[in-house]
Amino acid sequence: MLKTIITSICIAIILSTQLFAHSGKPKYHIVIDTDGAIDDMRSISTFLSGNEIRVLAITCSQGTLKPEDVYIKVNDLLSSFHHEGIPVGIGQVVAAKLPVWTSFAENIKWGNDEEIQNGNVSPDALQILSQSTENYKSKITLIALGSLKTYADWIRADSSVLSKIERIVWYNHQNIQKGFNYQVSPESFNFIKSSGISLEIVSSNTSELLVDEAYLNEIKKTKSIYAQQIKQVHEQPEVVAKIKQKHLQLWDDIVPLYLTAPVLFEISVIDEIQCATLSNAIPVNFIYESIGKLLSSASQTNNRVFASFPIDTTLYKPNYSAIVNNTIAKFGLIEWKAITLTNEIHGHTGIYSIIGAKMGIRAMEYFNIGVNNMEVTTFAGNVPPLSCFNDGIQISTGATIGQGLITVSDSISTILSAIFEFNGRKINISVKPEIAEKMQKEIIYGVQNYGLLTDKYWIYIEDLAIKYWAELNRYDIFLIHETYN
Repeated sequence: MLKTIITSICIAIILSTQLFAHSGKPKYHIVIDTDGAIDDMRSISTFLSGNEIRVLAITCSQGTLKPEDVYIKVNDLLSSFHHEGIPVGIGQVVAAKLPVWTSFAENIKWGNDEEIQNGNVSPDALQILSQSTENYKSKITLIALGSLKTYADWIRADSSVLSKIERIVWYNHQNIQKGFNYQVSPESFNFIKSSGISLEIVSSNTSELLVDEAYLNEIKKTKSIYAQQIKQVHEQPEVVAKIKQKHLQLWDDIVPLYLTAPVLFEISVIDEIQCATLSNAIPVNFIYESIGKLLSSASQTNNRVFASFPIDTTLYKPNYSAIVNNTIAKFGLIEWKAITLTNEIHGHTGIYSIIGAKMGIRAMEYFNIGVNNMEVTTFAGNVPPLSCFNDGIQISTGATIGQGLITVSDSISTILSAIFEFNGRKINISVKPEIAEKMQKEIIYGVQNYGLLTDKYWIYIEDLAIKYWAELNRYDIFLIHETYN
């Protein structure tokens, strides 16, 4: 017992630094392959939540479901998180029969019912893999939550991609041939093993890691959209029934823990392959808490100077302290921090600068990335008040003049807009015309009633900006479309 307690304390100290060591740049660069099981939903959500994890793409393979059905579930999940910019590809169908749990998995909704925008065009997994890694500077860890087929197909098609791959982390039984993921495509495992890629197998060695009330209570305590989505999925009647039967366990869920906190695992080498299982010294409740910490890490701000960004209402002036709690509850601490700093640096609380900050946060969510990672072109010019928009963009995204990541175009649009580029993909985000018209009318009203640049005008503008800050939802006020120019 004493050994277990000491082990847990030591691991807790190490784990806390690993999960919350916000460097501003990701530590782990991954691609995920999934076969559509419900534990994959939990695992993908946890990967997406990791503040130090960058998910470049997700591919869909046959296993629990057909690849096309997995594709729909993944897109629904990404839509729920507003990470529409993560590319998703469809792998090849295999001859293996679908398992007995397929009907259960088919009926589980992962997220929003998202209308697929590709028409009759099915994005090919191999093409998505190549496009996502072609010009990426860091080596990639391939996460396999199903079979190894899609990754094997990719390497067969282009062996030059071997230089881009650091390792493959695969969930499978330690006795490899007993694993369902192996049985779906044995030839893919044999090919990967012979390719020379570092293959690491993660396995569960206990039936005690249940998706039960203790697990769900830990998830419910976590203040993040990822945890809340897991909670909602597990409130569906079909899932509740499986939970009551003690059927659901943590399987693929433990792969994100292995990636970010390998100290929790015991390592052995079997047939020249590294195999990892959770340490028997770790209490089950500690595993649940560790998953909760990882799920919550996305809601933390990447601070450089602050230990934590101040939200104590007594630190704010009265007209700002009145909106602190409700605004953070609605839009998150990350947006609050971006707009607060924008106002401080900009020199006054302005309407266009706040819209720029909200747009920048929305763009980072779209790609699921942090600051200093996008190139931005704005169309607000260099003349106030429109150009105030540029300050909000810079502060929220880190795409500053000093970083060399922002360009102010010579083309000026009266409707605030910008192009955001990450890893070869571009999106144009603009304010909805009806929102732009509303703002313009309210600004004109201020000019007409208080005079331009008078004290009363600035008080009016500040009150109006605070109102926009507290009320305008970044998911409702922008139009987003992918651009190829």
